[in-house]
Amino acid sequence: MRWPAAVSAISNPAASLLAWPVACYIRHQRDRLRDRATGLSPDTKAQLRPYFAAADLDRVRILETDRLPIPALPFRRTARRMGLDFLDPSQIAAITFDDVIAAQQPLRPPLLFHELVHVVQFRLLGVTAFARLYTRGFLSTGSYAKIPLERCARDLERRAASDPVPFDVASEVAAWLEADRYNCP
Repeated sequence: MRWPAAVSAISNPAASLLAWPVACYIRHQRDRLRDRATGLSPDTKAQLRPYFAAADLDRVRILETDRLPIPALPFRRTARRMGLDFLDPSQIAAITFDDVIAAQQPLRPPLLFHELVHVVQFRLLGVTAFARLYTRGFLSTGSYAKIPLERCARDLERRAASDPVPFDVASEVAAWLEADRYNCP
């Protein structure tokens, strides 16, 4: 299921303009890294199954390396000149490209959980809609940390760490969509 109405509400012209190259970048990195990545171990899947659908855990691929093998987005210098808090790949612990997670440190449980929330967001939204919402969130807030898609992943990561009762991540991500919490004012 996808939520095109939530995504079509995006009116920021710059976000609309940048969303397409961002989506292309995401797809290119996913396709380029997929062959080098591996699936989750059976033990890891068993630990995460109370939160994530088996299909998500089966399709995700992980690439752990000393240095992220990805180029920075082409417009990062422009974003920095505009005063936006734009992260360089060297500053990122891990990044998700649809169903491929690339990390430059071991994926400890909280970080893996966070990135798996993004895998679910990508599945529910699709790459293009995810790119639109991510770009809009970044341009509207001026900060990586304030992007609603990131806030959702952090909130669910914290909840999983502090609450012993498992919850369905896909339902929580969908609730954010239905409440229009991914769009910035």
